[in-house]
Amino acid sequence: MAFDANDLSPHEHFVVERTRAGEVADFTAMAGPGGAKPPVRAGFLRKLMLQLDPNWAVRTPGVRLRGTKIEGALDLTDCSGAGGAGLPALALVECELPDLVDVSHARLARFSLKGSRLVKLVAIETQVDGELDLCDVAPLGAPGLETLTAKLRGARIDGDVLARGAKFARAVDSDEDALMLQGAEIAGNLLIDQGFEAFGCVWMQNARITGGMSCEGATLLNRTEDGLGEALNADAAEIANVLMRKAKVEGLVRFNGARIVRDLDISEGASFKNEFSIALMLGNAEIGGQIFGDGAKIAGQLWLQSAAIARNLDLRGAEITHKSTPRGDTYGRAIEGASMSVGGAALLQGANIKGEVFLADARIAGYLSFGGGRFINGGAWAIRAPNVRVGGNLTFKIADNGFAPLGQKTVIEGGAKFDRARIDGALGWTNLELRGPGPDGAKGALFSFADATIEGAVQARGLVTQQDARIDASGASCAALDDDLKAGWGVDGARLDLEGFDYQRIDNRDEKWRQRLHWLNRYGERFSPQPFTHAAQVYARAGRREDARRILLAQHDKRTVVASAGPITWFLSSLFGIIAGYGLAPIRIVRALALFLALGVAGVLTMNAQGALVTPRGTQCNGAIEPALYAVDVALPVIDLGQESRCGPGRTARAELSAGAPIGDTDWRLFEGAAVWKWAHALYAILGAILTALAVITFSGVMKPKDE
Repeated sequence: MAFDANDLSPHEHFVVERTRAGEVADFTAMAGPGGAKPPVRAGFLRKLMLQLDPNWAVRTPGVRLRGTKIEGALDLTDCSGAGGAGLPALALVECELPDLVDVSHARLARFSLKGSRLVKLVAIETQVDGELDLCDVAPLGAPGLETLTAKLRGARIDGDVLARGAKFARAVDSDEDALMLQGAEIAGNLLIDQGFEAFGCVWMQNARITGGMSCEGATLLNRTEDGLGEALNADAAEIANVLMRKAKVEGLVRFNGARIVRDLDISEGASFKNEFSIALMLGNAEIGGQIFGDGAKIAGQLWLQSAAIARNLDLRGAEITHKSTPRGDTYGRAIEGASMSVGGAALLQGANIKGEVFLADARIAGYLSFGGGRFINGGAWAIRAPNVRVGGNLTFKIADNGFAPLGQKTVIEGGAKFDRARIDGALGWTNLELRGPGPDGAKGALFSFADATIEGAVQARGLVTQQDARIDASGASCAALDDDLKAGWGVDGARLDLEGFDYQRIDNRDEKWRQRLHWLNRYGERFSPQPFTHAAQVYARAGRREDARRILLAQHDKRTVVASAGPITWFLSSLFGIIAGYGLAPIRIVRALALFLALGVAGVLTMNAQGALVTPRGTQCNGAIEPALYAVDVALPVIDLGQESRCGPGRTARAELSAGAPIGDTDWRLFEGAAVWKWAHALYAILGAILTALAVITFSGVMKPKDE
């Protein structure tokens, strides 16, 4: 309808009168049949706002209409008051605006469309000196085709932006943003909550919001099959505080590179759904407070790569599922937390996560807790955190307050890897269950902290595993072992890789050396003496030298059985163990020496009785020697008792010795009596030298475990 300033309708005269009086032009009671709203021309409103007619006075608080229909496009582009002071406040409450509302580059004292139904609002680089009220706005159009989009790119709002209960919707076949706030500067709060709905993207890239942003209870929908549809884009935005409790979001939510001065709250059942892709992107984001994600539900990936969180990352009781196939039988990376930094604690207690938790090179100043959670990624890594740095404890225990929504145990299905981790506190588990299959085709689960540095203790309590499970502690170091040897390391069939595992002491006072030996023997197929040697050293430092000796004896026995190079080395090593306990058992070498000397005395007496022990003159030795001293003299090469110089193996005239067996046509005879005793004498001397050396090794203690 064309506007003629000289031909105002009664409704427009009503607006002029109420505005002159500083009151609201309320048309609610004037609605026609079926609720039809009285019309007011957009051209009239434009002239009234610009105050071009001196008879149309605009009193504070500005132009205010309720319950009318604005006919035509309301165009206030580039408009401002005299001297650039700005237009008066404009409030179109519960009105209908079927055509475009464009206030781009305009300046208004305040602007309100509260409760109105409209199609499109354009406010590019608009300046509003007060608040912008879009509460309860709703789309307008043919039934089923209603649309409402708002483009506020680069707008500057010196108060709050209120859109509580608002409903924005782009056309189904359009990729237009539902609410565009790119580069906007808002001095107050952005409140898109309490029933706010957007079908299409809420675009806030590079926005600057001095106050908080609330999406509590909002519904944001823009999910696409390729996973690229963005429900909320706040990349590089700067916001004081973000509240998204109880929000329902379908599509990608982006805060990539954003700066949130205080907290990001996605707790109390906030739901994010973007299956097969990223659901919540916080890469490189800087969060000055903490992330509250307790109870959040995320279908898709939570991306935290290189994010900096000044305080806690709280995902207690969160449900995160990242399916990699529509059937949901395999999972992708549920949490991408590589290189993120957390100034406080990372809490995943009671979380239910299907997919991989990836924390490679993450830096967590406080503790890292998985207690009571379910971490499911069978056949792959459920938790992978190589090179993670934890300033406190890393635990798989129920919280002290008993928070355990999924039960009183922690479950890992697949593998958990903390290789090369640096943990300034303890590593501990209680009521932890490992389920297979594990990564890389392993039948059982894998729990690895290989090469980790643990400043506190390894506290092992209540570990449930399958027979094919594996625990890898190779190359790790810790201050102490505080473990339950019966139940803390899984079933006996589960393999322990302990090569290079270094612990300074054992804090379990009830521990028995036989139990520790059984623990050491769970090495699987590859034997290494180092775990036994180290356990013996720890026992020795604790004053348990006898237990240390027993561990070393067992280590040598085991090495003889499984690590001998061949039958000869096996025989020699076994003989060393039997005779001298590998240099660790003085009682054994004493017994061996006593038996050897007794055998020597018996041999001397037999030789002399057969006439095979003769003097240098060829007569029978008889009483020229003392049999025991003679045996000692032959057996100990370093001691000369003068016995061998008196008598030696030979033959007397009346000797009763075997003539031996002839060999061919020569005079040589095999097993001739005197020759046998000469060989026996030489062999006894050789064995005596060997036994003497073994005795020296044993009694010197060179093989005993050292304190250091």
